[in-house]
Amino acid sequence: MKSLILSLVMLIILGCSNDADDNNYNATVIGIGSDCGNSYLIKFEKNAIGLPSNTSENTFYEINLPSQFEVNGLKINVAFRQPTNNEIMVCTARDYAYPQIFIESVN
Repeated sequence: MKSLILSLVMLIILGCSNDADDNNYNATVIGIGSDCGNSYLIKFEKNAIGLPSNTSENTFYEINLPSQFEVNGLKINVAFRQPTNNEIMVCTARDYAYPQIFIESVN
């Protein structure tokens, strides 16, 4: 009985230790958008679960993408969050208004 309880506890601990990886998403850098200055558009894979709602085909304006990743067609793996009010970019709305995300890290 003790070994069963110990096994269950170990499974729970190991299952919870991978939560940090759940915040990384595969995406492709599309190019500079025409609406928000020099901000790039990135498109997440279709099967990405957990993206913010009201997205247009999983495409977003990025905030804080490191310059070495600003390459059209580059496949990246990113962790992101919603931008704060101080981080949101002012866009002209000349083009389709994509939502914005703040990039926390890129692999």
